[in-house]
Amino acid sequence: MKYLAVVCIAVIFLHASSTAQPMSVNDETLSRNYPFVHSILNRIQTGSSLDTFYDKLYKLKTSGSGVVSIVHIGDSHIQADFLTSVLRNGLQDFFGDAGRGLVFPFRLAQSNGPDDISSSSNTRWQFNRLAHPEIPVAYGISGHGIKTNSNEPSINMSVNSGKAFFNRLTLFTDSNVVNEWAVQTENNDSSYLIKEEKSGFSVIELNKAANSFTLTALPSDSVKEFFGVSLENSQPGVLYHSIGVNGARYDQYNNANLFWQQLPALQADLYIVSLGTNEAQFSVFAEAAFLKNISTFLGKLQQASPHAAILITSAPDTYKARRSNTVLRALNRSLSAYCNKNDIPFWDLYSITNGYGSASSWSRRGLMTRDKVHFTPEGYQLQGNLLLMAIGKGYNAYSSILGK
Repeated sequence: MKYLAVVCIAVIFLHASSTAQPMSVNDETLSRNYPFVHSILNRIQTGSSLDTFYDKLYKLKTSGSGVVSIVHIGDSHIQADFLTSVLRNGLQDFFGDAGRGLVFPFRLAQSNGPDDISSSSNTRWQFNRLAHPEIPVAYGISGHGIKTNSNEPSINMSVNSGKAFFNRLTLFTDSNVVNEWAVQTENNDSSYLIKEEKSGFSVIELNKAANSFTLTALPSDSVKEFFGVSLENSQPGVLYHSIGVNGARYDQYNNANLFWQQLPALQADLYIVSLGTNEAQFSVFAEAAFLKNISTFLGKLQQASPHAAILITSAPDTYKARRSNTVLRALNRSLSAYCNKNDIPFWDLYSITNGYGSASSWSRRGLMTRDKVHFTPEGYQLQGNLLLMAIGKGYNAYSSILGK
């Protein structure tokens, strides 16, 4: 398998300077290595609607100050972070690194998560995610939630990627009861006491940068809940938040009230929405209901962040009953038409990677897992590189106009 070698060849970023340099985009390399990839199609449709986002990136690049926040919302294709890590690292290498962004202790919820995040606890936690609304455990900003009745539970979290550090924590705890919590980091002698604010989150400024922290609830008989934490630093750059939930659909996000309550805290400049795979597992495609769910979802995004841009992506071809998924084909066609009609930026990964029947190409090259619905790390990294380059093309086009 080519793996990281191809990724490194595919995108090489230039160093920041006082002028707006273009991002280096070379998706023709990917087309040569993966013949089912059509680099000529790798662009964002109705991309002019992203001009406000590109302008923020341009100002960040030329001034060397500020933060641009991206929130990527999706399903199991996003939860493991293989795809989004390519985007986060690529954009931060070029525009600057403002922090690791939103993370969740997936190990405590007995689920899969990013390789660079470790978590542990002194107690067992009950857990849930928004794909299972019937379970009586709340889920919040990360689409997940854990709770315990233990008297003094603690959560230990650390970032294992060498470059990552943080000096600011945005913590999401307790949906109903206000508990007191203490935060201790490995580089700080004192602990920080917090109370959950009415806004649904609490912010802690650290006096020293850290790579790990321990969150401990002060003794009480009330239920303690935890929904995630954004790890941030004081540097200018991109802050990339990844929200992925195994099995999630548009309608399930729509019904996640606490998620929408907490989402404005991430101050998104761009939302990237990558859903649809789980809707395509039904036996038939209910187009009217699907489009209604999308419309509701987009309305909630706009209410949460009125000035944020929105980019919708299509899901790549997968198998269903030993053949390419016909429901997914119909769903992606409908999604494309909806975005075109409503002038919504759309990145059509399905068409870029040869559409219906292309799952066999992914599979033959070892880019899909045995279930033929999910992808290997290399498969997700390929998808991440393609989206990174599509964003790069849009940014370069916008910045070239300003540079004239």
